[in-house]
Amino acid sequence: MTNNKFINIGLVIIVVIVTACLFNYNTYSKKELKKYLPGKYLYTFPSGETSILMINSDFTFNNKVYSKDKKQVLYKTNGTIEPEDGRKMIFYNFLLFSDHNESDMVFSKPDIGASTAYWEKPEDSKGVLEIEFNVYNYIFTKIE
Repeated sequence: MTNNKFINIGLVIIVVIVTACLFNYNTYSKKELKKYLPGKYLYTFPSGETSILMINSDFTFNNKVYSKDKKQVLYKTNGTIEPEDGRKMIFYNFLLFSDHNESDMVFSKPDIGASTAYWEKPEDSKGVLEIEFNVYNYIFTKIE
């Protein structure tokens, strides 16, 4: 019984240390965000439409959603990004498709509003690999 108590305490300590390390590992500064974030990002909806997100170094962006044949702009908006601590950012005036789910995308007129996103600095590259909008399950991949 005493050995189990020490093992349980040891496991709790290990979990706390690992969690603290993970939170520290993924903390980035606004300066890093300004350096790595600008560029062109792509998200393809399950139904075939694509969203292009252009991010500028002054924390402004342009978001356009194109038809399946990529010839027609269906929706577009311009907005600003507010960096928060670590990996978190708030996109203001972002195109929000509330009827999006994992398996299908039914396009209706989107709302325009604020959305929280997270970014990850790559290990070997100069740009951000992905921007993830958790609520809407969008993962934008950097293409330029």
